[in-house]
Amino acid sequence: MASLPAFDLQTYISRYDPPSETRLQRLLFLAHQFHSSSNNSEHGSDSLASQQAFDMAVQRMKESGNHRRYLEEFGAVEATSPSVEDHHPELNSANISSSGSPHRSRSDSHSSSHHHANHSHPSSQPIHAYQTYDPSFPAQSKLTSQSRLETLDARLGTAMSHVNKESIRMALLALGEFHRGRGDLREAWRKADFVSRHLLTNEYRLHLISTSISDYCVNGHQHWNVCLLMVELSVDLREWSNVRDTIARAEHTVMGEIDDPLFHHKLRAANALANLAEGKYLESARLFTSVSIDLTNQFNSVISAEDLAMYGSLLGLATMDRGALHASVIDGPFKGRLELVPAMKEALRHYSLAEYGQCISILQNTIQRDLLLDIHLHAHVPSLLDMIRDRCIVQYFQPYSSVSLEKMGKVFGYNVMDIEAVVAKLISNGGVGGTTLGEGARINALDKTLSVESQSTVERKARRRARVRAAKMGLHFVRNAEGIISRVGCLENGIMIGSGFKSARASTRARNRDVAGQQETSDRIVPEPFSDDDESVSDGDDMEMDNDEANPNDDFDL
Repeated sequence: MASLPAFDLQTYISRYDPPSETRLQRLLFLAHQFHSSSNNSEHGSDSLASQQAFDMAVQRMKESGNHRRYLEEFGAVEATSPSVEDHHPELNSANISSSGSPHRSRSDSHSSSHHHANHSHPSSQPIHAYQTYDPSFPAQSKLTSQSRLETLDARLGTAMSHVNKESIRMALLALGEFHRGRGDLREAWRKADFVSRHLLTNEYRLHLISTSISDYCVNGHQHWNVCLLMVELSVDLREWSNVRDTIARAEHTVMGEIDDPLFHHKLRAANALANLAEGKYLESARLFTSVSIDLTNQFNSVISAEDLAMYGSLLGLATMDRGALHASVIDGPFKGRLELVPAMKEALRHYSLAEYGQCISILQNTIQRDLLLDIHLHAHVPSLLDMIRDRCIVQYFQPYSSVSLEKMGKVFGYNVMDIEAVVAKLISNGGVGGTTLGEGARINALDKTLSVESQSTVERKARRRARVRAAKMGLHFVRNAEGIISRVGCLENGIMIGSGFKSARASTRARNRDVAGQQETSDRIVPEPFSDDDESVSDGDDMEMDNDEANPNDDFDL
């Protein structure tokens, strides 16, 4: 197998808005992922990519004054300080000291200042060894942030004293952008419950700021703009319940005509991300594939056009049946997005042509690496690829009644034991997505074959079950009719039904009738009460019941 081309970090990260939080989060995620893989392999390209991603992330932190994230990455922030990493532990792998000072031993400092000399041994270095720690940046950034915060507080106080809604809204927006830029998301979020709705401090929660802004919106344009801001902040913090609440509120409370034709499609994309995070793959696939193809980079502070193409096609392939996949992905309007992900387009083409082995090979050997480097998809990749593999196996086997496990394993790139385990799991789980391998699917462990019952056998058993149910239903009706006739006969002969006494003649007649009835029923089988859920026909029953016109009473000694 040919080696994969080097990961193009510049092209990948250019998809996202430069000042956005998602760009910084993705850079740090890539840096840690590549650093981890370089520790477990000999690929120097992973170490280089990790260094490049971390350098770009540090540069972005310094540009935005995000000293908190800078301290966290260099292990120079107190462990008790709340931060955005409480929501994203995968973004921070640096050791944190309890004293709050940089946790840097002499050897760390030495390797930090000479990391290029030790580049051949990436596993011996922490990720922050790629950059020299700059203690002056956090101190200077804190002073600048404090000065800027005081200015914004004064601006808001002036606006509120004049009770000017527009000025208050603009001041709140400026304050929200300030807090987001310096990265105090989690700290502000935690302490928001103790802050008054209109009390502004340096610990003011971004979400609360956005909510307060909505109180001062006077037209529809301002409302939908604030709704998108709240959705973006909630996605950055992985607060998926807030994403749903904000979307529901936006769809019901936005005033007037929306001048952004893609507003609802942006909300739909954010809702799809929430469903993906919660493991609701089918609903997420439907939402992603229903997003307008006109939405490209207009929402790249949250998701890029390439992400929409990859997420929608991958989730559709994993969860949709063949008809729905063609309608929603391959032949629908969504197919225009597939040009952005040519490898995924090729995998879909092979799946459409029933070339399942090639489809699985592309997913595992070409696409899987990029999926594992995606901040939203990486945790779901194993489950999604297993779902796609299972669906391909079911589709492959459908035309056959019996197939060799060895040949099937060669198609999908498995040995006999592995494919047998996969098929056994499929049989025990009842298939995938409501589609089964077939009725009576079973594995012959000796011959290493997978087989299902032939269509004639399935039809014969279905006819037999129908005849058995019809016969039981007839006997059920006969018993009811006999009971009614017996009751009428009792009434005609003066037998008191349900009373505590009977005449001597009636008692004698009743005893004679009981004896006669017992003698009559002793020569026949009393049928069980009728049930629609009849399971009396076993799968291995080989009785000759092929004739559709057979007497339904043949199964009973009437």
